[in-house]
Formats: sequence, structure tokens, C-alpha cells
Amino acid sequence: MKKFIYFLILVLFVTSFNLFAQNGTRAIDYSAKTFGRGGVSIGFFDNTGLMMSNPAGLSFLEDDMIDVNAIVMLPIPHYKGFSKDANGNITSTVLNDKDGEKNVFVLPSASYVRKCKLPGLTLGLGFFTVGGMGADFMLTNQSLKDASGNPQEIEYHSKYAVMHGGLSAAYKFTEKFAVGFSAHVVYSTIEFINPFTLPPSVLRGVMDPGTGMTFGQYFSAPRPQGLGYTELTSGANMRDLTTFSFSPKVGFAYKFSDEFTLGYSFTAPVPLNYKEGKTTLDMTSAFNDAFGRAVGNYMQLNPGVTQQQATQIIGAQFSALGINSANGFIADYNTDNEFEVPMSFGIGCKYAPMKELRFGVDIEWINWSSSADEMKLTLSNGNNSNVNRLLGYGGVNQAPLVVDFPLKWEDAVLFKFGAEYDISKKVTVRAGYAYGNNPIPANTINPVIPTVIENHVSAGASFNIGRNFVINAAFEYGLNKDVTSSYSNLLGSEYYGSTTSLKNILGHISFNYIFR
Repeated sequence: MKKFIYFLILVLFVTSFNLFAQNGTRAIDYSAKTFGRGGVSIGFFDNTGLMMSNPAGLSFLEDDMIDVNAIVMLPIPHYKGFSKDANGNITSTVLNDKDGEKNVFVLPSASYVRKCKLPGLTLGLGFFTVGGMGADFMLTNQSLKDASGNPQEIEYHSKYAVMHGGLSAAYKFTEKFAVGFSAHVVYSTIEFINPFTLPPSVLRGVMDPGTGMTFGQYFSAPRPQGLGYTELTSGANMRDLTTFSFSPKVGFAYKFSDEFTLGYSFTAPVPLNYKEGKTTLDMTSAFNDAFGRAVGNYMQLNPGVTQQQATQIIGAQFSALGINSANGFIADYNTDNEFEVPMSFGIGCKYAPMKELRFGVDIEWINWSSSADEMKLTLSNGNNSNVNRLLGYGGVNQAPLVVDFPLKWEDAVLFKFGAEYDISKKVTVRAGYAYGNNPIPANTINPVIPTVIENHVSAGASFNIGRNFVINAAFEYGLNKDVTSSYSNLLGSEYYGSTTSLKNILGHISFNYIFR
């Protein structure tokens, strides 16, 4: 048995690290059995996934069991965005209208529950791929131009993955009441490739020591005295950010009778402090555009000067300010990132009007407004002297550049409804529905964070193969959800009026061995 458990753990870790090279959206639960009934689990005391949803319910499992579970997921994201005119205003002309890459992901988990010799005590060991979010697009961006000044089609990519693993314990104080606790290690990784839009004020390097004027003030001042920018867009590639943390969960379970059970679960917030990642910031297009504006300003203020002459004069001026174009404008940084898995609590019940028929309801609250208000990025040890000069922060021997990336997510409430019916001693069928409000507001929605689905429908079945072996299968469909950005999107004017969409198709299967 020990060798078998070690083998399961090894397979799960290997499979999960393969997963982390891909993308995914967060699942509504963790077991093929519960997915079939809409993810209802807190008050149903019948599976090892209770380690994640309500560890107290483990006390009411009648036998030791092992469960190996896999989710096959096909998210289908879509993005529609509009072009800008010469003044930077959004037009009605569609610039992008594309599906994201249709990646297929496998999300594995494995768990083992054992009744102890000490009366009332049940222990569990489990590893669960909780999922995350992500998307891959190739989109045209008007702010990032090639050497000829034409808008580029560039990569938009995100990955946020989380895995829980560890021990659970439940103790039955009476035949009706139990308390449970899960202590899980959390592994997470995060990465982004997408345009990085910030206000000109991020350029804190001082141009004129006499007046204290910064590059940011010059870039934002009206033309022709300044460059007239309201935002600056660079390419960004943030990668190799990983972290380990700890997640405690407590649950309560009460079995009023065989017909009615009730459960409650609380999960504390989990800080995710990613360290020692890398970010490549490409300001080439932004500086080339700024240089062109500076040349145009000079020609406007000095009629009769040719473009070639203005180009040479502006080049000399930037050189005198410590900007050497030969060094380019691509910088690599050491990167730290602070994020958080939100606090949540839920309550659920099961009602069985007859032995063969069972109904369940779960209600969960997720505190996104505290955990996903912003994501703190810290960039340090930048290796490009030009970028360091412009920013005034983030370079070697400079203070780190700290960016509070806005998210402004709202709290979510999930409602899950499910039912199951025993057709025979061999077969049980299930159906369910789950609703959870989209937490991403219109002023931070964007294509690389597309987790906006609100409605899920599901169906499933269990097949008893002999005395000890059960196969659970389920199908889940996340109905398409569209979110249209406001014209005050905090991530940049590129997203003004755009629409981010997502639908999701998931298949679930688990193999359950019961020690009878």
C-alpha cells in the first residue's frame, strides 16, 4: 500500500508540472463525483474531495478509500477590440476579433482517506490541482509599432496556476457532529506576456537638475513644448515566478439524520509572495515614437529646419541627457510579485426525501475585493542604462521600481444546486447547476485574465464495478459570458470598449477504490 501511495504522489507531481506549462481556469470543485451534481459538496459527506470543500465531512465516510481524479478542460476565450484614430481616440473600426488558442489541459488530483484506530478520528492525504486562469492570443496593438511604423501583431499570454497538497484530519465528537481541519502546502506559479501600459509619471528620471523636471513631466506636457502622452505602452514578459505557501481550512459537519446533513467550511486567505522571477521590458517602440514626436516638435518650433537636421539635433539632445540609442531600450529585471488566494466560507446541505434520491445546495462567498484589489510588482537590477535613466528607478544601485497593477475585483457569491438518483445498486446519475457572479469589473477587464464565466451546467454518473471499485464521470459546460470594458479601463486605452468572452468545456473522470 505504501508503495502505491508513493507512486500516486509521484505521478501527480509529474503531471502537475506539465500542467504548469499551460493555462487553465479555476474549477468549481475537485471531484468528478461532485461535478456531476454542480459541484455541491460541503453538505454531502461521500468523497475524498471533502479535504478541500469541508474536511469535517471525512468523519462520516464509512470506509477507507483512494481516489484518483482528472479534469480535461477546453477553455475557449474570445476578444474583440477597436482601433484608434490619429489622436488616440477609439473608433468604431474593429482591430481585433479573435478566438484565443484552444488549448486542452489535464488537471489531476489524488487523495487517500483512512479511518484510524482511535475512535472518531479520520485522516486524509491529498494533492489537488486547483487550477488558475490564463489565455493565449495573437493581437494587433497600435501602440507597439515595428521599425516601419506599422502596428504589430504580438503575443498576449497569461498563466496563473495553483496546487494544494497535504494532510487533513476530522474528529467525530458525537454520532452527529464532527470537526475537521486541512493543512495544505500551496505551490503557485504566475507569468504574463502582454503590453504594459503606465502613465508618463512612471518616468521619474530627472532631465533638468536645475528645475527638477522629470522625463515624465516632459512626456506628458502638451505639444509642442512636451510630447503630449497620456499613457506609455511597452512590451513586457514576466516569467519564472513561483512560490510556496500554507493554506489552513476548517470545517464543521452535522448529520441530523440519514435524510438531512449540514456542513460549513472556512478557508483563510493565502499570501502568495513570488520571488526571483524575471521581467523583460521592451520600450523600443515607445521611445521611437517619442523621438519622432520630439523631432516633429522641433520642426514646428523652428520653421525651415529639415527633418534630417531636426533628427540630428534631437539625437544630440537625448545623448546629452544620458540616452545612448546604441544601447537600445530593452531591459531585464529581477522581479518579485505579491498576490493572494482569497478568504472564503461556505455552507451546504443534503436532503434525501427517499433513499435513492438526494438533493444538495452549497452557498459560498469569496473575498476577492481584499485579495485581488491590486497585484504588487517590484522590479530591480535593470540592466539597460537608457531605461534606468528614463525611469530613475529599478536599475542597479537605484531604488526598485514598484508598480501596483490594478485589478479591483469584486466579491463573488456562488450558488450550487445538484441532485443524484440511484438507478440501481450499480449506477447513479447526477445533474447540477452552479452560478457565481463575475468578479472582474468593466474597468480592469482584459483578454489575458478572461475568467468571467457565471453559469455552469453539469451531468454525471457513477458505475460500481464490483464490490470495491467505482468509476465516476461528469461533463460540465461553462456558458459563454461577455464583459465589455468601460472607457476608463485602468489597464490602458487599448481596451476601451473591447469585449472579453469565455466559455469552457470540461470532462471529469475519477477512479475510486474502497477498502471494504
